[in-house]
Amino acid sequence: MPIVLFILIAGLWAAFLLPSFFDHRSQTPRSTTRDFARTKQLLATVSASQPDGEDYVRRHTQVRRTRVLLGLAITAAATLIVATWTGSVPWLWATIAVDLVIAGYVTVLLAIKRQRYQPRASVVSIAPRQPQVVPAVPAAESDSYPESQTVRVIAG
Repeated sequence: MPIVLFILIAGLWAAFLLPSFFDHRSQTPRSTTRDFARTKQLLATVSASQPDGEDYVRRHTQVRRTRVLLGLAITAAATLIVATWTGSVPWLWATIAVDLVIAGYVTVLLAIKRQRYQPRASVVSIAPRQPQVVPAVPAAESDSYPESQTVRVIAG
């Protein structure tokens, strides 16, 4: 019993003394300079962001989708806990309904992602083919060039 009491007192002392020790270490000039540089970089990215830019819209869309999915997951977990706690069948049906909504939402997100990465086909108009007129070679001239009528393959 005295050992347990000693460990408990040592744990309480550690809980009070260790945070102040680590806070003192975090106030060194090097860490404050890093904090300042990090804050300055964050402010630079915020000031350079354009609300109508593509990156801004994509980032906020991603945050909104994550929040919706997280909310649906919390709702599914809460309804499942209530259903098991109360033993209620309607709450179980509500859990199943929320699970189906999650499945539908994930399916829609995957379809959007697939559509975004699918190559877009561009329509190219093809001009109608014009018939080519080949000039007729007289028979007397065609006999004078026998090399043009044969193909020779020379193996190297």
